[in-house]
Amino acid sequence: MNKTFTFDDLLDIRSGDHELFFSGGGYSEIITLSNCEQWESKADALKKLFVQTLGVIPENIDTELNPEMVSEQQCDGYIKRKIMLNLTVDERIDTYLLIPDNLIEKAPAVLCLTPTTDIGKEQTIGNGTTEKDTDRAYALHLVKQGYITFTFDWDSAGTRQYPDLQPFDNAPFYKKYPHWSAIGKNIWDIEKAIDYLVGLAEVDSSRIASLGHSQGGGATIYAMAMDKRIKLGISSCGGFPMKMAKNPFNHARNQWWIGRPLLRPYCLTGKAFPADVHELLALCAPRPFLYIAALNDCQYSLEETDITKPALKNMETNVRKVYGLQDADEMFRVLLHSNGHSFIKEQRDVAYKFLDKYL
Repeated sequence: MNKTFTFDDLLDIRSGDHELFFSGGGYSEIITLSNCEQWESKADALKKLFVQTLGVIPENIDTELNPEMVSEQQCDGYIKRKIMLNLTVDERIDTYLLIPDNLIEKAPAVLCLTPTTDIGKEQTIGNGTTEKDTDRAYALHLVKQGYITFTFDWDSAGTRQYPDLQPFDNAPFYKKYPHWSAIGKNIWDIEKAIDYLVGLAEVDSSRIASLGHSQGGGATIYAMAMDKRIKLGISSCGGFPMKMAKNPFNHARNQWWIGRPLLRPYCLTGKAFPADVHELLALCAPRPFLYIAALNDCQYSLEETDITKPALKNMETNVRKVYGLQDADEMFRVLLHSNGHSFIKEQRDVAYKFLDKYL
């Protein structure tokens, strides 16, 4: 396995004369892009490549949200509402909306995307019983700091777990939608959540953020790269760049939770994925983004920080260059730690201060 990872390719773009796009003619070369116009051209191409890995959205599944409040509970400093809403024509789910007490004006809202946890969204609102659950109750933490928070279960988890299967076994999803992907469905669900939030009288639709740990951290990166309504992102342990993956089939496995099956040929042949994490992070520019990663995560040990630390620092440098093209290099930050796959207080404190500063 290659022990040195660099991300200088982020600023690579093919350039040529006026015949570049005509068959049989024109001269071209790979250059280092240097302005926003060149970046926008590359960004558009990266989005198209990423979408190709998500599969095909089925036809005629879209529908009105038709939100319905089924319960409301006064809690310590906030109101908890259980909301039912439609995601597709035949899928209606329950969600949690937490609203701070005594709002006098529209407030910012944070999508709190759940990790891979058996209890799903209950963890993010503080209904877990373990220390890990407490660490990851970020919907609860943030509503107590004045943010409106919204959380829901992923397909195959929590109240969306399939009968007679373990949590996150999403084989029935692929039986129903063989040409789509679970990551594509996650992004769809997030976009529906944003549709709901922007329609709320209490929410300032110009200040919607996404925060997630683990699977929720990865989904934050994916969704923010694709949906500009997300104005700030925080990803905790959402995954290393895929070129660093010791087993890239984690992204395209064929059992339990299956993410993007269309990546399997890339995994098998050893080719680079068509849109890697550093490229998706760059697509978030110039909006503020905090990328939190453990040097001893994703199958790497503490003894391998001589590999992970320079790689992630190099990634930060290159993503910042894209942000710098838009005079926003300070808006992208990376927090590295050695606490494994965690979201403990010292990491949360940085995350929540980042929210306060930019949202």
